Amino acid sequence: MSNTTSDNAADDFRTAIEAASVRPLWELHSGPMKTEPTPVPPHIWRWETMSALIDDAARLVPMEDVERRVLTLTSPPLKDTQSTTTTNLTGALQILLPGESAQPHRHSANALRFVIEGGGAETIVNGKPCPMNARDMILTPDWTWHAHIHRGDARIVWFDALDVQLYRHMDTNFYEQGPPPNLPLQTADDAFAVGGLTPAGNGETSDSPSDHSPMFRHSWESVLQAFEAMPAAADGSRKLRYTNPLTGGPAMRLTECYVLALARDRETAPYRTTSEAVCVVADGEGTSEIGDHNIAWQRNDIFTLPHWNWISHVAATEDAKLFMVTDRDALSRLGMLRDETRD
Repeated sequence: MSNTTSDNAADDFRTAIEAASVRPLWELHSGPMKTEPTPVPPHIWRWETMSALIDDAARLVPMEDVERRVLTLTSPPLKDTQSTTTTNLTGALQILLPGESAQPHRHSANALRFVIEGGGAETIVNGKPCPMNARDMILTPDWTWHAHIHRGDARIVWFDALDVQLYRHMDTNFYEQGPPPNLPLQTADDAFAVGGLTPAGNGETSDSPSDHSPMFRHSWESVLQAFEAMPAAADGSRKLRYTNPLTGGPAMRLTECYVLALARDRETAPYRTTSEAVCVVADGEGTSEIGDHNIAWQRNDIFTLPHWNWISHVAATEDAKLFMVTDRDALSRLGMLRDETRD
């Protein structure tokens, strides 16, 4: 067969497959087969920088002009593809000034608020008031009505985390503006505050558990009390998981949250995982080795733990604690979660 005939046949084949809306796999994957995930670099948002930007946003952007006064944390390695914080998680900083409020709404994505600075505000979740004080975590699970109101005397700043990227990828994201309808009576969080005991026969109980915790507010005081009562791991660290008291599972489906307390000058056992995390420095100072990068952090800084990087942490102070939000539950449900450790 002549080269001309061969070229004509190739051109005809190319025209035919384009008309049929197919593509040859050998062209899509012409090089060596990829054998494992490709880690991306971490990124840190330093509080010194973000606090000044928050002041500017509060001064320049009145609440009546925007739906939410929010600064979304956009990781440089992802800005060309997603403009988000990690592959599956969106993190942001939200600001309310005294007397301001954010109107009720609900959406498909799960969300949480971890208070970085201030107090005196409330998030109302499905009609249940949840006070917001420094280091408290407030859950707003998927499709729950929520609003914010600030009755304090100074600005309040919190970290938002949402799994909205998953819903956008699947094109299953819904949003509804308030006001909400008449909502059923909610069981007070205090009813779930004693370990081993949960209310029965009233609302969401152990007989009819939901995919999210009936506790929407988790106080920092309760976190510190739990740390006092638990033993340390071999590397001196202690780790708490926020859970649904009715099931023992994650506090919200798809998104899991932890607090990691570190022992001073002791490196944690290195690990890597297919899940990703965003860390808020709740207390103290330290460093994290994330792949080939070493990040020094202090109180209120926020940084990412992208998937499949080897990760370890070292505290430089006695009180170092990291609040961590991850996509572990989403990956676990999909059969995509893989963890490795090394000595």
